[in-house]
Amino acid sequence: MPRQKKDFLLNPVVVTIVVVIALIAAFNFYQNMTRMNQLEKQIKKIEAEIAEAEAENQRLKEQLENSSSHEYIEEVAREKLGLVKPGEKMFIPVEEDEGAGEDQDSNEEQSE
Repeated sequence: MPRQKKDFLLNPVVVTIVVVIALIAAFNFYQNMTRMNQLEKQIKKIEAEIAEAEAENQRLKEQLENSSSHEYIEEVAREKLGLVKPGEKMFIPVEEDEGAGEDQDSNEEQSE
């Protein structure tokens, strides 16, 4: 009886079946590992998006809490609406065009 068991395991058909099953298992293992890596990358990306959204949400909550204070209302009125208090003077800086400065320089050089 032991001889027949040994002969059965060395049978080419059994060996072929075992090899095919091993190859299929290895292929499935590789596919599963690849898929797990992809899912882990997606999880990390989504977690980063969640953290960013929570930070934005916190900033907006703070802005909402501060929106009723007089200092915030005054700041918005000055910066966004350009309003000033009575008696204050508003100065608006004027930027020179780069092209205009070059024309003046070239005119000065030509007149010399």
